[in-house]
Amino acid sequence: MSKTWCPSGLRCLIVGESPSEPYFYDAHRRAAIQTMLLEDLHSHELIAQPDLPAFRDAGFLFDHAIRCLLPQPVVKQEWRRAKTYSSKRAEAATHLQPLLSVATKVWVMGYIARNAVAALCREFPRDRCGITEAPYPCRVANAPRFFVSRYLLHASIGERIVIARRLHRFLDEEGSKTCA
Repeated sequence: MSKTWCPSGLRCLIVGESPSEPYFYDAHRRAAIQTMLLEDLHSHELIAQPDLPAFRDAGFLFDHAIRCLLPQPVVKQEWRRAKTYSSKRAEAATHLQPLLSVATKVWVMGYIARNAVAALCREFPRDRCGITEAPYPCRVANAPRFFVSRYLLHASIGERIVIARRLHRFLDEEGSKTCA
């Protein structure tokens, strides 16, 4: 990851699943996850503009658990494995370790990200609950620096609104809904 996009103060590390398109930080060709994430954060006044400089300036950093671009059938296999914490690719996400060790807030977005974070952080519980079911999206009860939601590319507009609203509360440390 380029130092250009590292915020001077890390407010929230966002861990995604696996890229479905080239690089999140490509300023010339916006990936779908980049567009959704920037628009949602801007609409909830978490960033000043829906662009990468505002994302960085607000203290956000995004990285994928699996960095390489995989064929869709392989991503689906990893996703199925990650639901039961058995994705070897997610468990190999050691590139996240330095960021997880300093991040005070971490948004874990999707099953593959959840598998990766659980493999790297002892404090993160291995919840077998589906992340599309209540009480998700939410802050994790026994690991309050973590917020878990489904991956935005798989969420409806209504779900994205709920995710962004609860994320905003989580980041402001106002009575965020906690996962039981």
